Amino acid sequence: MLSDFLHTYPILVGMILYTAAAAIVLSLMWEKLKWWWLNTWYSFPVIGKMARLSKDLNQTADRSGWFKSERNLCQDYKAFVQVQSEYDFNQRMMYLQKAGDNGRALTPLAIWVLIVSFVFIEAQGFSYVLAGYTVPGASETTQKYAAVGIAFIVSALCVLLTHHAGHELYRTLKVRRARREWVEDGRQHKLRSRSMPLTAAQHLDDDQPEYTQVCNRVDMDSGIIVSWATLVFVLAIAAGATYVRVQSANKLMEDAVRTQKTELVEQRAGGAGLDLRQQNVIPDADAKSSLDADGKAVEEAAQYDLHGYWVTFAILAVLFVFLQGLGVLFGYRWGFAGQNSKAAFKALGKGKYLTYGDVRGATQKFIDKAQNQLENLQQRMIQHHAKQGTGVAVHPTRTFLDFLDATDQQEFDYQNKKRAAHQQEQQRAQEDHERAQALTAASSRAGRSTAPAPQEVPDTNPEPAPPPATVARAGAIQAALAQLDLLGEDAAAKRAFLDTLPDEVFGEVKLVLQERKQAKDIARKQRNAEIEDLL
Repeated sequence: MLSDFLHTYPILVGMILYTAAAAIVLSLMWEKLKWWWLNTWYSFPVIGKMARLSKDLNQTADRSGWFKSERNLCQDYKAFVQVQSEYDFNQRMMYLQKAGDNGRALTPLAIWVLIVSFVFIEAQGFSYVLAGYTVPGASETTQKYAAVGIAFIVSALCVLLTHHAGHELYRTLKVRRARREWVEDGRQHKLRSRSMPLTAAQHLDDDQPEYTQVCNRVDMDSGIIVSWATLVFVLAIAAGATYVRVQSANKLMEDAVRTQKTELVEQRAGGAGLDLRQQNVIPDADAKSSLDADGKAVEEAAQYDLHGYWVTFAILAVLFVFLQGLGVLFGYRWGFAGQNSKAAFKALGKGKYLTYGDVRGATQKFIDKAQNQLENLQQRMIQHHAKQGTGVAVHPTRTFLDFLDATDQQEFDYQNKKRAAHQQEQQRAQEDHERAQALTAASSRAGRSTAPAPQEVPDTNPEPAPPPATVARAGAIQAALAQLDLLGEDAAAKRAFLDTLPDEVFGEVKLVLQERKQAKDIARKQRNAEIEDLL
């Protein structure tokens, strides 16, 4: 069926193959192609983006001193600049090391191409097996289409299940190895002390054994359920396909033997044997004996062919099981056990960056090109302003590093606003919870007033409740901080609001604002130091 399609539509098949090859090449070089196209489009004469942006002399509405064209260019180039601090780099590398995934990688594209080839080969074999049995009573064309569709579904399921089973085996064996080391160590420490996502400081469990560090980053609920299900599914498919092949071969041999015997009888009835019998050369008994001998020879030849079919089907079944085992091996060999190891691996350049110097070298190339393009744009803007003779002075002096610093500051302010909104939401939830507790306590007191009072047991170690004034002052401080965050960059409104605060609340708010300012200054200094290292 598949061969008929290849012979019938060779041009279509060629187009599909060329398209698939082009898609593979594009996926491998996608980032390089995007970078090349960005620089080409900016440098294109007359209709290029650089030529159009240089004519835009309008400044942004936020009064930051940036021109719209400058910010547009910087935003385009910032998509390729993934600046990460040395601390973040070390944290991601440490996560991979402690999760036991250091040195591993994602499944290579060549392996995926090989797996897809397995799918086509398996689907072609299954389509021949299922032909004639998928939709009984339907036309031959419908049966072919149904057989091909079901074959691809079965093959795709085999690929997905085996690949996931390989990942599951790798993760499960890692957990079991850690548990065995924990038992051999006498269970002196906890097998899992805490959850350690990629966002947490990875040095917090440095004092723990290696098996604890692994379990802190690997899913402990992993088992081999998918692996057992995959084994049952593969064996069932192999046995079912072999059974169908054997039955088809038996039916084919029976039809062939019956046809050949019929042809022998017809030849004996209408051929030379009849003439000889009429001439009394060969008696009827001898003719019947000769016919039986010929029929026996046909049956023996069919049995030889049938035994060859059976051996071939057994080899195909073993080959199918071996291919599925190879899929499990691929899943075991590539991939990660840690819950955030894949994200850490991608953040490290998918294995391209082994040291922080590699990160700085790769990032510097993009920063230099962006700065060169920005200077070119600024020069063109000045030239365009001189030609047009507009009244507004144009003296662009910003750099690409200034843009990176400004965007990081905006991100910092945005995170502060999100944190303030989250705190305000938590405060409202706490107030709702306290009101609900108060209502529940009032209902309980009302119920106790109509029921006999139970004997109270004195509390030998009562916990002191916080004074109401302390609780009210803490709520006022949280509300004041949330209001300041909502005011944004409006300094005059913030000063007016601070003047309305009581002295004790103002003192606490002042301390929090000072801590925030110090944290912001530290982050900015760290950022500047990282940029200086890049330069």
